[in-house]
Amino acid sequence: MKRITTLLLAAMFTFGCVTSVHAQSSVDVKVKGRWDFAFTSVFNSGFNKNGDRNSTHRNDDNFDATQRIRTQINFIMSENLQAVLHFEIGGIHWGRGGSVGKNSGGALGADGVNVETKHAYLDWMVPNSALKIRMGIQGLALPSSNLDSLLLDDDVAAIVASYKFNDMFTLTGFWARPFNANLNDGNRSLDDETDLFGLVAPISLDGATITPYVMYGHVGATSGFYGDFSVNVPAGRNNTSSAPAWWVGTAFEVDLWDPLTITGEFLYGSLGRNDVGGDFADVAAAFGNNDEMSARGWYVSATIDYKADWGIPGIFAWYSSGDKASDVRDRGRLGRMPTIHGDQGFTSFGMDGAFGDGPATGYLMGESVIGTWGIGIQIADVSFIENLSHTLRFTYYNGTNDHKVVRNGRGGSGSAIWNDAPDFNEGMAVIGAGADGQTVNYLTTKDHAFEINFDHKYKIYDNLTAVLELGAIKIDRDDNTWGRDFQDEAAYKVAVAFEYRF
Repeated sequence: MKRITTLLLAAMFTFGCVTSVHAQSSVDVKVKGRWDFAFTSVFNSGFNKNGDRNSTHRNDDNFDATQRIRTQINFIMSENLQAVLHFEIGGIHWGRGGSVGKNSGGALGADGVNVETKHAYLDWMVPNSALKIRMGIQGLALPSSNLDSLLLDDDVAAIVASYKFNDMFTLTGFWARPFNANLNDGNRSLDDETDLFGLVAPISLDGATITPYVMYGHVGATSGFYGDFSVNVPAGRNNTSSAPAWWVGTAFEVDLWDPLTITGEFLYGSLGRNDVGGDFADVAAAFGNNDEMSARGWYVSATIDYKADWGIPGIFAWYSSGDKASDVRDRGRLGRMPTIHGDQGFTSFGMDGAFGDGPATGYLMGESVIGTWGIGIQIADVSFIENLSHTLRFTYYNGTNDHKVVRNGRGGSGSAIWNDAPDFNEGMAVIGAGADGQTVNYLTTKDHAFEINFDHKYKIYDNLTAVLELGAIKIDRDDNTWGRDFQDEAAYKVAVAFEYRF
């Protein structure tokens, strides 16, 4: 009997294991990804002649080979429940060392520990309702009429709730926490956190979609917000007080007259007054505002595209408010709209419209068009040969910042900041730090630039695409504003990229 009992228990255990495996196998696992390789040459990236004695770019390494691997795994239990893991390796610069962390592992041996968490979130529907919840580290992009949101388009820890009332109206709300700098030091003050709260309400009509939205932010003084990405309040200072921030905007798309499509966007934002220190305090002191600064501004853009059989001709334009010397001097207020971390994709060299991977393929005018206006024309997706298409684009930039901000800053008590870094990108980083360490080219009303892109795309296989991007930017800065240290020189780009999607 004892032996029979043992056999029965073993059989039950085996059956339980099989049942468990069967239950687990009901999870549907799907894998997709994007693997990018880019080979890029950029010349005169600082817009300075190679012989300019003040140029920090005269010995630039013009060529860079990079790769970035993104792989996403969806664990799908049902249409109402799934978990998502999205990993990234890179961008890895071929030949560069480093054994641990982002971008490592490109040198001989390729032994870097470089797997990054891009997304890790849970998607689920509230039972017996139309309410969808997404929680975890995810991509969060606010509405935009362009490729990317100028305000916020990045990966962030957040909870997003979306309720579809009908085919015409959906309401989405979110809470995101991009920074919490002192979580483990015993400091439980809200000053060490930055929290964002938003509502997005897309409305779908016949031939048109309108998407208004609003976002409020509590910017903690020690949260790390300022030191990382604000284009209006520069890096290099120690913020000593929390500040409120808010934005309201709308994006729309009209395709009622298809094949003619019109898109547009309006956005206004404000960052409350706060005390600043570090390098920026010297700039603020040059205008006598006692080291207190705030920022508020607006942005508008529009595009018109016509989808013809032979290609897509189009025109695009934008305008963003800029700094006024009187506001900086009298009110301690910058006129450029504060942003979080967004991109702008109108062009493929000066902006973030590049197809391939690698830091040299875009952003040469900075990661933001805040403080500028511009207009461009393009003919996109022209094809004469099967699987081969071309895009030709011309863009004109002009600054909206008062030239007296620069001229007064160079001659005031903050002059050491300007004169110690006469190179354009480096000098203007003091009042225009961009995301991920990218600088923002600060253009005044007396400065302008031209950009031309000639890009080509060839579909080798259904899942493999080759790209050739050619670009040039010519910038012209006013000598009376900046001085004669800048010997403006055109910048050029040649990039070859390969993308495998599955």
